[in-house]
Amino acid sequence: MNLPELKNDFYKRLGPSDNFLHFMSNGLLCSLLGHDDIDAAPFIGCTLSMGVKMFARKLGGKMIMIQDNDQSNAISYKYGAGTAQYAGTAKDIAELIQRLEIKNIKGAEILFDCSIPDFLPRKETLFLTLTQAVFTVSNIEADSLETAYMASGGQNIMQHLGIIYSRKGYCTLLSGNTPKNLPLPMSGYKILTAHCTEREIDRSRDINYALEHIRRMYPHIGSIADITPEILQNAKDSIKNKTSAKYLYHLATENERLMAASRALKRCNIRGLFTQMNLSQQSMERFWDLGHEHTFLARCSKNVDGIEAVRCWKNGIITIVRDDKIDNAINMIKLAFETNIGYQPTFCVCDIF
Repeated sequence: MNLPELKNDFYKRLGPSDNFLHFMSNGLLCSLLGHDDIDAAPFIGCTLSMGVKMFARKLGGKMIMIQDNDQSNAISYKYGAGTAQYAGTAKDIAELIQRLEIKNIKGAEILFDCSIPDFLPRKETLFLTLTQAVFTVSNIEADSLETAYMASGGQNIMQHLGIIYSRKGYCTLLSGNTPKNLPLPMSGYKILTAHCTEREIDRSRDINYALEHIRRMYPHIGSIADITPEILQNAKDSIKNKTSAKYLYHLATENERLMAASRALKRCNIRGLFTQMNLSQQSMERFWDLGHEHTFLARCSKNVDGIEAVRCWKNGIITIVRDDKIDNAINMIKLAFETNIGYQPTFCVCDIF
């Protein structure tokens, strides 16, 4: 939905008022390299053109009213009321507002439109935008780290920071607490994602197990960003779980690919990023225990005309494809996947937000 339409819907649903109407929006975070879903793991991310648009204005009293423009779902939360009467997404939103109450927030009326499809995670984008809206209406100044912490409740802070630091024409390297924007010259290319129904594997327990053993030998290791293949080689005898060891080996080599891609992007060498994405996919296929459908989806995309880079992401793959080859790429992937797996994947064509 475009901006004028959403603005008109706001006044139709919530009525006119003299209070100033604030607008904010954020795109869906996508990791081009690295893993944004693993705690403290570095990654290079950008935001995609599907995301959340939101209007908000101050409301007298201590209540926040939130409506979803597409689904007509509404939540009215009175400060201090608790979350027992809410369920599902409404309960998650009520818990977010509870966290924000310590900042002395004001009442607000909010209408949002979310263009992120159901098969992709939307919570981080929605919650960050909602936090920014409530802070703006309440005239609360908060830095990026505090905003990310409040929106996330202390979980997946890096994902929220990736969204905050996103800029059109750039991607963001997140490693530690100092994100760095790097040029992302995507002229002539689009991002094409394809998604299957196969579930991802939860690798966090195995990764944490390996990290605990490494820290016994190297107490200075603060996060996955500090792991190198050499450190792993020295610690391999202490990591008895071989699954944990190979996951961490992928992450250690991914750190090197992240640095190589960063150096290339600083020179506006987009093909340097393509190379590292493809190398990352090779590593994931060898060490990351990808499911059969994920692996097939990536492999059948590699040799499609116009596709420059392929890498598994969320419940599918992300590819970078030439503008004039998008329709052909979709048809070729769809045909191969349906013939071999038995159903058609779901596709999204995106620009950078």
